[in-house]
Amino acid sequence: MLPILIPKGGNINLHPAIRLVCFLILVTGLLVTSQTMLLIILPFFLWLFKRHSTFSSVWPLLKRLRWLFLSLLILNLAFLNGAPTLIPNLTDFLQALERIVVLIIIVMAAHLLVSTTTIQEIIAALQWWFIPFNKLGLSTERLAVRLALVLDTVQAVQNLYTELSPTTSSHPLKNISEKVAELFTQVMNHAETTPLRTLDVPQLSKPPIIQWCYPILMLVLFSL
Repeated sequence: MLPILIPKGGNINLHPAIRLVCFLILVTGLLVTSQTMLLIILPFFLWLFKRHSTFSSVWPLLKRLRWLFLSLLILNLAFLNGAPTLIPNLTDFLQALERIVVLIIIVMAAHLLVSTTTIQEIIAALQWWFIPFNKLGLSTERLAVRLALVLDTVQAVQNLYTELSPTTSSHPLKNISEKVAELFTQVMNHAETTPLRTLDVPQLSKPPIIQWCYPILMLVLFSL
């Protein structure tokens, strides 16, 4: 018995294990890719996101992260390549902006994964990838469940944050403290009132061979 919230949403027609590894390759590849490859990947990703989700569903999350994006932009401009810069040039600005775009894509990719993949499929996919470790005598079932529930809990907390009442104080720090206190109270109430539900995790079969083309293609693109 596990206290969970099973996310609702569409389902991308990919094996859950392939879907998960594609997400990991995307996140890793975005951190090391060049600007040229980013320009190639970005239109395809936006098309995929629009097909299986909506920008309105992820906009509240991106809006809440706007100050983080602005802070990262300023820090990247001020300390680009580890050296303080008083007056950044256009190249420095584009490099800093690239890192913000990469972070936005990662946030959208995580939202797409959670909104199109049930908690059961995520756990099953993790267990499938952990099979070699099980053969070594390591118990990975609890780890798979914990990792999957973290993703599910993050989405639940995001929904609670959206429902918070607006603050009326004119002091920014007081607004933040009030929101944190209210969110903490709602999270605790949510944890106490959420009923226990039985979680049936399916045992996945091997992914179709043809679907391995997707992660292989992504690896090839990011290695160019």
